[in-house]
Amino acid sequence: MIPFTIDNADHRLADVLNELLARVAGRPFDVATAYFSISGYRLVREKLHAVGSFRLLIGSDPQTATDVGLKPNQELLAKRLAGDVEVEPFTEATLRLVEELIAFLHAEKVEVRLYDQGFLHAKAYLFHHDSVGTHNRHDRLQPYAAIVGSSNFTGPGLVSNRELNLVHRVITPDEEAVDAEAAERVGYLVADAASVRTDAGSIGHDERRLIKSEVGARAVSDLMRWFEGRWDESIDFKAALIELLDASKFGTKQYTPYEVYIKALFEYFKDELGEDSLELGRSAVDLAEFQEDAVKKARRILSRYDGVLIADSVGLGKTWIGKKLLEDFAYHRRQKAVVICPASLRDMWHRELATATIAAQVVGMEELGRDGFDMSRIGDADVVLIDESHNFRNGKSNRYIALDEAIQRNGGRGRDGERKKLIMLSATPINNDLYDLANQINLFTQNEPDYFRDAGIGDLRSYFRHARRQMTQYDASAGVVLFNLLEEIMVRNTRPYIRAAYPNATIGGKLVVFPDRKLHTVEYSLGETYCGLYTQVVTEIERLSLAPYQLESYRKKEAIRDQQEHEWEAGREIALVGIFKTRFLKRLESSIHAFRESLRRALVFEETYLDAVLEHTVVSSRDFHRLMRFLAPDEEDEPAAGSVYEELDAHALARDYIAGLDKVDLNAFHLRKLVRDVEEDVKLLRDLYQRTEPLAQRDGKLERLKELLAGELKGRKVLIFSSYKDTSRYVHRELTSEHGAQWRASAGEPHIRRIDSGNHPDERGNILALFAPVASGKESAEGQPIDVLISTDVLSEGQNLQDCGVLINYDLTWNPIRLVQRNGRIDRLGSPHANIAIYNMFPEDELESLLHLVERLASRILTIDSFGLLDASILGESVHPRTFNTLRRIRDEDGAVLDEEEARAELAGPELLLKHLKEMLNQEAGESVADLPLGIHSGLRRQNCHGMFFYFQAPRPTGDGKRHFWRYIDAKTLEIEDNRYEIAQRIACQRDEPRYIGDQNVFALQEKVIEQIFAMEREVEAKAAAPPTVDPIQQVVSEELKDGLRRQAIDREVAKETIRFLGQAMGRSLHKKLKEAYDVWSTDRDDVGLLSIVAAMAEEFSKDRPVSEGGAILGRSDLALVCFEYVTG
Repeated sequence: MIPFTIDNADHRLADVLNELLARVAGRPFDVATAYFSISGYRLVREKLHAVGSFRLLIGSDPQTATDVGLKPNQELLAKRLAGDVEVEPFTEATLRLVEELIAFLHAEKVEVRLYDQGFLHAKAYLFHHDSVGTHNRHDRLQPYAAIVGSSNFTGPGLVSNRELNLVHRVITPDEEAVDAEAAERVGYLVADAASVRTDAGSIGHDERRLIKSEVGARAVSDLMRWFEGRWDESIDFKAALIELLDASKFGTKQYTPYEVYIKALFEYFKDELGEDSLELGRSAVDLAEFQEDAVKKARRILSRYDGVLIADSVGLGKTWIGKKLLEDFAYHRRQKAVVICPASLRDMWHRELATATIAAQVVGMEELGRDGFDMSRIGDADVVLIDESHNFRNGKSNRYIALDEAIQRNGGRGRDGERKKLIMLSATPINNDLYDLANQINLFTQNEPDYFRDAGIGDLRSYFRHARRQMTQYDASAGVVLFNLLEEIMVRNTRPYIRAAYPNATIGGKLVVFPDRKLHTVEYSLGETYCGLYTQVVTEIERLSLAPYQLESYRKKEAIRDQQEHEWEAGREIALVGIFKTRFLKRLESSIHAFRESLRRALVFEETYLDAVLEHTVVSSRDFHRLMRFLAPDEEDEPAAGSVYEELDAHALARDYIAGLDKVDLNAFHLRKLVRDVEEDVKLLRDLYQRTEPLAQRDGKLERLKELLAGELKGRKVLIFSSYKDTSRYVHRELTSEHGAQWRASAGEPHIRRIDSGNHPDERGNILALFAPVASGKESAEGQPIDVLISTDVLSEGQNLQDCGVLINYDLTWNPIRLVQRNGRIDRLGSPHANIAIYNMFPEDELESLLHLVERLASRILTIDSFGLLDASILGESVHPRTFNTLRRIRDEDGAVLDEEEARAELAGPELLLKHLKEMLNQEAGESVADLPLGIHSGLRRQNCHGMFFYFQAPRPTGDGKRHFWRYIDAKTLEIEDNRYEIAQRIACQRDEPRYIGDQNVFALQEKVIEQIFAMEREVEAKAAAPPTVDPIQQVVSEELKDGLRRQAIDREVAKETIRFLGQAMGRSLHKKLKEAYDVWSTDRDDVGLLSIVAAMAEEFSKDRPVSEGGAILGRSDLALVCFEYVTG
């Protein structure tokens, strides 16, 4: 029986429609609806196909109150309909359903129109039937029934929404002809109600049925008349609806690989292309467009994670971006701001902040690491900016511990009560190892492993371990293996990116132009420099055993207690020997003086070590180096090389240090062999030291530098870099000494100065002002202008020296990061030079020999590392195999190597994809890219590939933006890759890339990908729900307090709160405090004292809540398919 009302509770509209359609099969069916969807069609498809004709009239609801009374926008309606299609899951069943719907719409019996005269909010379903009887012979079809109400022709409208619809029928069924309840309701309308009831039988059954049918017929007829009127006013929409469906992921429209690639990039970077909703007011900081965009992204990252890394290439204005962010917090919000920077940059920051009236304390990072630093100065800061943040890469350094404590103070909150914000500036946040970056990130994550779980990184520690393995295994760059994390926290501009994405960028109304960089090779003879002794010197370096550095190799087998620990330490020591021999070779190339200083120090060290062994004192090389620091001879002096053991013995602090060392069992070592090898080293070193003494008078490399300065570089401002202080001081001394007067005259009497770590900060600032007065803003500095400045890498970061246009690398640059940082001193935004000249000094004939020797040593070190025997501190001293090819390319004056090394050293990655997108958008209309529907697909060929790319989106639990799931699945192995950068390399293509669809099973592979996404989500959720993994010292102290509770030795409530505090994630500074407290307790066993110390820590550092809060668990319906691609070999 057909009900009169339908609300999808007692009766579902879908069921009623199917019942009525079954009754009128072969007859017309008309529908007016605001919306139409595949899900609605799915519910009635079988019966709908059986109708004689079908007319669909689509209207649209007004989206806002201001839309009422306006005409609907056909384009917007199409987008909404497309959106309804896009949310449908991409399954084979839905694909077949849409194919069926498209075929149905193509039928002649189907018509679709769009009402465009105003918003049509009505919903009506009209059914027709054959005429009954002989009247109206010319009108074969008559109204049969109509449903009018609130339900759209959509899945929810037909079954799940709480709707209300009324059914009108022309033909009243026999069983409904008599309705006692209805008669009762209308009884009051006649005078004698009783007679209505008593005389009811006087009206025949057929008459009563006819009366009711007339009422229904009137309603249905009026509804049909209304429909015809609206239909006639509408425009055809059938072709548009078919095209819309055909263009969807379910349709037959063929998209190109290029369209899939640009769609993937557009959806991924959409937020970065939009407007900034966080602009706080007028600004005194004038930025270029690319810097403004960097600020927008940095604001979003800070809002989400409370920490951001500004990693623009050197010389592109990280300072200005940081300054604009400080303006947000310190000026507009009046929050407390602190800038932490190298001492050499303090004046610059004071000057920059003053120009924008930004109130902030400026603290030198060297000052931060000193004992007695007043932590209250920065402990309540709301925002902390760290310039050159890579100086905090060592989590054990004093400066790191101090900053870590400052950030954790007050539960990690600033003066305003909000979580502290951390802005880190560094073009090269990684120096030697990935953990350099991990330590910097931990300053704001506070060791919470699941801090980035909303980004799909459930355990940050595991993520870095995996990334480090990938770097070693595949020789991948840090920017690639860490891409997914970096895209969450890093903002970065590079020169190639700016040139491509912002070709018309300006600052202060002036077009941004970068100087061209030109490499020049300056060759000299290393053999001549060493007067024919080069080969002999190298041979003797290789013969050195450097026994003090590999003590484990002299341990007797029977004295080995832990074989694994022995192997680890022995491998570490072998690597150390390789590193020290590498140092000899590096300094051999740098300068005769630097090499001889290395020989002298090594000779002093080994002779002193030998004396100690003969006095039956054997210490590890690590402890012995600490011991030698007590003497710290002046590097500019040159005492006769020899043992200083007696000096050490006479030195009170050194004597106490020796007494405090763990005693070594002399019987555990082969002492005779140890002594013999040390004696042989002493002999070799003394011989080398004596034979090289006369060579300093005939330095061919130095003479080549003089020729250059007096020749093509005469009269130009020149910056000379050396990796070694010994070399820089030697070169400066030789160029400025009395016997160099004749050369200086030929060079135009240049004023030459030197900078290294030995200069007082005030002296260093004055030198820089005289060398680069315009860039430093000190054009009125008093003193003689400096023409040639010789410096170590103490000057390679942060400083703006763009008054200078010439740089000379005096020795080989074994660390590409240093190469990038040095170039950045003169190759900067706003440089007055059209060209930058970079001169590199290379040994002419001996380069390959030298590279081969160093390469062989480096290879041994990496072999040891492959067995897991080395830590980051050792590897950081090694030369990466890739460096040798880089040096060869620099020698060949291959300028492209600078961009490549800059990209690798500076964590290049995310901006390269954004560069591709902006290049494409510059060629395309942005609207056309945005109009590409979700779910599109294509295919392309790629060598050695047989798989598929899938891109899903889901809302973030916090509601701010979307999560991006890029996956590539190998169709054979079913291995799934999630690194977005590497996946992008597979699908990246040009406009003319041919389309190729492979035979991969898209639905099976998609299901595997979805399963993997949810498996990762479950893993992340499980880790988040589990108790946090804390440092062992937290567990140890917690157990001692629990034991004190059991013994009733301490206050129960205080102890419970303190133990809760010990369960939270902590930074290293708190671990250090806990260790100190535990060491005190281990001595005095004072439970109350231990509780008092830790309780005080809890009061200062306890967090109100976990930093990373869980959100809604990701559901299957949350995943929206953006695009997918067949990738076939």
